[in-house]
Amino acid sequence: MYFTAQSEKEDWFRLSYSLHDEDFAAEEGQETALAAYEQAIQLAPHEGSLRYHKGSVLEQMGRHEEAQRAYEEARSLGYTR
Repeated sequence: MYFTAQSEKEDWFRLSYSLHDEDFAAEEGQETALAAYEQAIQLAPHEGSLRYHKGSVLEQMGRHEEAQRAYEEARSLGYTR
């Protein structure tokens, strides 16, 4: 199967958002969602929404300082909620 950078980026977007929605309450799901957001951010570093949602996962995990940094990064990229 042939993958392009764009299709890989879209796959990580879909995976991170679906993990966030489905497994958000379970600790293992939070770790998986966080890892997916981090991978998606590597592929789309200027996508502020990914950093915002990464922040919300971090906040649910009790990692408040990291969450605040992620929210600040999202705002600096122009993301508004």
